[in-house]
Amino acid sequence: MKTTEILKVKKRIKFSYLIVSFMFVLFLAGTIIPASASGIEASREISAEKVYAGGNFTVTVHILTDQYIEALTLDENLPEEWTVSRTENDGATFQSTETFKESTLEWIWVESLQAGGEKTVVYRVTVPSVIEPGNFTISGNVSAYSVSAIPIAGASEIIATYSPPKADFSASPVSGTVPLKVQFRDLSTGNPDSWKWDFDGNGSIDSLDKNPVWTYETTGTYTVTLRAINTTYGNDSKTKTGYITVTEKTASSGGSSGGSGGGGGGGSPESSRNVELKEISNEQIFKGTHACYTFKGDTNEIITIEFDPKKNFGKTTAIVEMLKNTSTIVKEPAPGTVYKNLNIWVGNSGFSSSENLENARISFRVNRTWLSENGIGESAIILYRYSDNTWNALPTSLKGEDENYFYFTAETPGFSPFAIADPENTQLLEITPARDGGNNLVGAEEASGKKREGTPASEEEKEYVSGIGILFAATGVLTSYSVLKKRR
Repeated sequence: MKTTEILKVKKRIKFSYLIVSFMFVLFLAGTIIPASASGIEASREISAEKVYAGGNFTVTVHILTDQYIEALTLDENLPEEWTVSRTENDGATFQSTETFKESTLEWIWVESLQAGGEKTVVYRVTVPSVIEPGNFTISGNVSAYSVSAIPIAGASEIIATYSPPKADFSASPVSGTVPLKVQFRDLSTGNPDSWKWDFDGNGSIDSLDKNPVWTYETTGTYTVTLRAINTTYGNDSKTKTGYITVTEKTASSGGSSGGSGGGGGGGSPESSRNVELKEISNEQIFKGTHACYTFKGDTNEIITIEFDPKKNFGKTTAIVEMLKNTSTIVKEPAPGTVYKNLNIWVGNSGFSSSENLENARISFRVNRTWLSENGIGESAIILYRYSDNTWNALPTSLKGEDENYFYFTAETPGFSPFAIADPENTQLLEITPARDGGNNLVGAEEASGKKREGTPASEEEKEYVSGIGILFAATGVLTSYSVLKKRR
């Protein structure tokens, strides 16, 4: 009897084990592998592992079913204040569910989905520009009619943080004479909390201030570097090569109004009403490097201005002013027949002195038609410079020609008012013996006017003058002989 009862108890225990095992299998089927059991699979991909505040990234959700389903729904949950823009809905109706949670997003497919069907949703997420850095989670699930919600597998974590600073800066002024005091200002983005400045490009830290002031005591061109640092998010550097130019202080020129090239950097003293054309050119001027300014204005007769600097000046301005009439800053017009009046200014007052430059020359042109209309030979053209209250002829050479112009080069000790002129109209005229008020013959020089200085006579001119002299001498001898004969 007891043996029978023991066997019955053992059978009951085995049956209980079977029931528990079956329930455990059902539990596993319902919790561990819900996607396969329901016939729906869903996975998520995120385009980045880290995103900066104010930045964005892309999320892609793939949905696959192996059975017929209806009313497929995708729900995604994002951190609060993160915003979404839809890229691909794949036929779904999209809505933002604000009733329960602002950041819950829902895609619903109205049409049914056959076994083996797929859906893909792509959306772009923008992170707020102000956040608390850390790890954030995107969660979601898919469901359908008569199918319970199934969590989406795949990527779900993303790190949000701030980007490192982006270094930038400005300075004022960026050029001048020693001592040059410069105000630097930090323009970096990304919330730097410390700064390291190198003002002379030697690799040493010169200041730790955000907006420092630095004084340059020696001439030269300086490279400036700023390193902007955020101790949590990183750092960035910005270098501006040759950013600051410091030149020597020059004494202002004295003497006449046509002295050493004043006004180049700060404007011209010429009356604007007398300026027909103003052309400006800028060049970097450094000792040992030949300087050449080029001008291309249609009505500007100056082609180039060149010289060899003896000092470093950095960026320097040259101004050419073609004038309507004689310069208003000279006391008298240039001698002879003037083709063009003009001003040339280079640098600031006192720049064009022998202490600062040498071998200065000006290339210019003269219109062939003007020479022909005025009966002037091209070899007669002279460039005059006004200095020390007088017009001074400069050594001028004819360098070439084309169908419209003759081209010349003149050497000059400095820059000021100039005039391109024929010092004396040298057109050839038929010469007849001239007499004074008493009907007496006058000399050849008196008949032809003032003799032109500094221009040697050609062989033809010498022969011509020689013939006139012989004629005058013969006339004088005949006259003397006639007077003596009458007296006898």
